[in-house]
Amino acid sequence: MKIIKILFQYINQSITRKYLNIFMLVLIIPIIVIYYLIIGYAEQTIKKDIVAQNRSSTDMIVKRLNTEMTDVVLQLQLIAGKDTGTQLDLDRMYTQSKQAISQSSIVHSIYYLDQNKKMRFEAPFVKNPSFIFYDYPNFEQVRWSHNYAVSDNIQNHSGVNVVTVSVPVFSANKKFHGVLVAEISKDYLSEVLKSVSLSKGHFSYITDSSGTVIASTAGQQIGQISSLHALGGFSESMVIDWQKEKSVAAYQAMQDGWDLVYGVPERIAFEPIQKLSFALRISFVTILVLCLFFTWLGMKSILYPIIRLTEYARTYNPLHTYIPIKEKKKERPDELGLLTDTIINMGNSNYEKQKMLEEKERYLFDVLEGIPYGIITINQENVITYVNLQFEKMVHYERYDMIGLHLSNLPIKSENGDFVLLQTLHSGKQGEEIESDIIDANGKKRIIKITTSRFYNEDFQTIGIIAVMQDISQMKLLEARLKQNDKLALIGQITSGLAHEIKNPLAILYGSAEMLLEEAEESECSEEIKELSADIYVVINRMKDIVENFLNFAKINKKQRESILLNSIIEEIIHLLRVKLNETKIQIIKKYEDDYCIKGAYDQLIQVFLNLILNAIEAMPDGGSITITIREENDNVLVIIEDTGIGINEQDLEWLFNPFFSTKENGSGLGLTIARDILAEHDAKLEMVSEMGKGTITTCCFYR
Repeated sequence: MKIIKILFQYINQSITRKYLNIFMLVLIIPIIVIYYLIIGYAEQTIKKDIVAQNRSSTDMIVKRLNTEMTDVVLQLQLIAGKDTGTQLDLDRMYTQSKQAISQSSIVHSIYYLDQNKKMRFEAPFVKNPSFIFYDYPNFEQVRWSHNYAVSDNIQNHSGVNVVTVSVPVFSANKKFHGVLVAEISKDYLSEVLKSVSLSKGHFSYITDSSGTVIASTAGQQIGQISSLHALGGFSESMVIDWQKEKSVAAYQAMQDGWDLVYGVPERIAFEPIQKLSFALRISFVTILVLCLFFTWLGMKSILYPIIRLTEYARTYNPLHTYIPIKEKKKERPDELGLLTDTIINMGNSNYEKQKMLEEKERYLFDVLEGIPYGIITINQENVITYVNLQFEKMVHYERYDMIGLHLSNLPIKSENGDFVLLQTLHSGKQGEEIESDIIDANGKKRIIKITTSRFYNEDFQTIGIIAVMQDISQMKLLEARLKQNDKLALIGQITSGLAHEIKNPLAILYGSAEMLLEEAEESECSEEIKELSADIYVVINRMKDIVENFLNFAKINKKQRESILLNSIIEEIIHLLRVKLNETKIQIIKKYEDDYCIKGAYDQLIQVFLNLILNAIEAMPDGGSITITIREENDNVLVIIEDTGIGINEQDLEWLFNPFFSTKENGSGLGLTIARDILAEHDAKLEMVSEMGKGTITTCCFYR
């Protein structure tokens, strides 16, 4: 019912739809209904005629063939008539068989098999065949039934597929002597079927009890299996596939297990209907064209003027651009003409006002879009009514997704109380320039300077708020960097002095470590103490080199560079950190096999990768795994360190390589900065990618 109601509403919305629907209901639909009624009635009538013809032809064929088969049985029984003696008169039987063949078209061969299944003669040509034994399939059936039998499609003694009729042969004392067999001509059966066909398109075929076709109007079908055998009884009408065509056929069972199918393809059967349908279509199309012509005359004189007037009235819709029309001299003296002139005059008189309003609106729009500040307006219900292009670029949301959205649903603030526009709307304060922040669609925080003001109507009632925003994120970043540079300059002076002060104690430690190592090697200490002494010596030596490099870092001596195997550096660092790795339950996964060689300073690269791996260890306080991959890519060598730690947020990633910035509580903030600068001196690049809760991937790319 709801669908019908919607359909009626749709039709009632247009006079054209009403007119056309009335035309269809009165003319087109009745014509179509009459057409299908006539065609349907004709189809039913012709189908009944076809069924009657098929039944009549089937009945006639079955009666004729049953009669002829009965005659064959009688002839065979006469030939096999009981002899008065104990021996059979084979000469008589042979002669009578030849006579029967010459007088009958349905039998083309008769032969006699004795009780040992030896062939004694084969009429009409072989009187005394020598040593031919044939295991006739119906032999035992005839012996025990003492009655005739009709075979299915079988092979005779020559290997030819035939159908046969056989009768038993007895002497006067009722002794069984053999079987007399008559082979039935399939060609004759097929000719009988063809002679009864009413037209060229009709078909028929006979199947034996197993469903094999033994005679057909289409010779190529003989020997195939039919799907309709063993239905039994009689079927007046059925639809079957005949040579890949749908056909109407009748089925009837014959005596002795044979079946007959007679039919005609639907294409031929319903050809008169197709001709009738074509003639009716031509007639109805002619009537329809005449109806359309008269309908068009009615639409031209009445409907079209109303439609034209309606379309013209629609131009007053503010969603459409009004186009003035210079109407010619009034052509209709009736009410429609008067109404048309009145509406046209009203439209033309309002055209200039509409044009002025559109120009002012376009001018204001261009001004707002051209301002290099973000502008947003909301109404009293806190719904966004307008945003300009600069604001769209600032927050990275589509303007058409923002307009109509409640301001609190725009995800640029963490809390509703942070919206300056809402504070202005509810507090009454306006015109103050304040700093705030917003979050864009990419999750990036932006610092803005915002000024707000109210909208008023003619009654001085607040109807909305406008906000002008300036993105000062870059300005704030530059200010922070200037402060950072001043801080770095001061810290640089201090750390340079500290490095000089540390150098002397390191020299003492270096000498002591060297002596400790020599003492450990000369004495009978445990291997673990020797190994730890060697580690202390190596680390203090590296600390001494770091201090020296720190004092004059920018002047790395390129001549000191040598061929270094990255695999060896990684293996040495893993060895140094073996105790810490065991304590933190962190597994090292190595993904490198080949030796990758680069030019560089060995101690500096040790410092770089030691720093990176320590950072990965500290990011996994509860254990995890560190995967170290070394591979070649585009003639460059990549060292990838991937941990399963806590990860780094996006804001911290931007500041990671700034000096003295650290995410660790006791971190100096110099490790990654020094590592990046060392890699830069080695024509290499350091990149970090991280995701909170999943870990960090650090990539060192050495350019060759």
